[in-house]
Amino acid sequence: MTLPIRGPLRLLAWAALVLLIAGCSGMQLAYNTADFFIENYADDYLRLDNAQIQRWAPTLEAALAKHRQQELPYLAAFFNSAQNDARKGFTRANVGCLLNQFDVIYRRHFKLAAATAAPLLADLDKGQIDTLARKFRKEAREDAEDAETPANVRVEKRAKRYAKSLQWWIGDPSARQHRIVRDVVAELPDSAGWYRYRDRKRRELIDLLRSGASSARIERFLTAWLVDYTDMPPDVSRGRRELRQSMTDLLVRLDDSLSDAQRRKLIDRLTGLRRDFMRLQHKPHMAPVSC
Repeated sequence: MTLPIRGPLRLLAWAALVLLIAGCSGMQLAYNTADFFIENYADDYLRLDNAQIQRWAPTLEAALAKHRQQELPYLAAFFNSAQNDARKGFTRANVGCLLNQFDVIYRRHFKLAAATAAPLLADLDKGQIDTLARKFRKEAREDAEDAETPANVRVEKRAKRYAKSLQWWIGDPSARQHRIVRDVVAELPDSAGWYRYRDRKRRELIDLLRSGASSARIERFLTAWLVDYTDMPPDVSRGRRELRQSMTDLLVRLDDSLSDAQRRKLIDRLTGLRRDFMRLQHKPHMAPVSC
């Protein structure tokens, strides 16, 4: 699933950061050093000076504390639901519930990320804004090149990425599972409209920064874009619904193909993530789930 913006705001969706690192270095280490990773990534991406980092550090520290208190219970509940569903078997009904939970988590994380990134973005000088604009243009060119790639090549590249991710969850996929992944990937919605929308919003963000917008104004812009989808084009909105359907198809079809060993590995992965998100809380609990 493609996130709508690259750079520091993407990294500030801490669940993504933690899950990406957890496989190789451990959940608690990744989470407890998140401020270090985020500060250094933001510095590398935006070329911050020491004064800017120092001004932003209290905002980041407060956001991480808020995340630990308010967001970890949602992540723990999500992985608890996922491991229960893995034991029973994935159905369209329980996958739909999982995706509803994921959507809530996504929106909550990006709302917090927008509030945290806005003061930093408002503090950028002209040279830093120009640097960010150049990075966005480079990424837009990469998106355009991807959109122009022959469909069969895009499908093969995506199928390989999905299969590599799947390997972490269940172990080596079988030939049948590779076919399932490729079949589902081949039906994913076209990315061209999404790329155009993302490029437009990033250019709007640059214009906003160059106008000297306040932190509050930037936060409202980011929230409207990334949380509320206020001006998402119809084709992109339709693509989101189609992507959800594709993810449902993938999980349901893969469930029927899992060996006993693969299911056990998947359950262990999900249970471990639930345990870690509980342990990271000062007062461990899970958010209520309603579907």
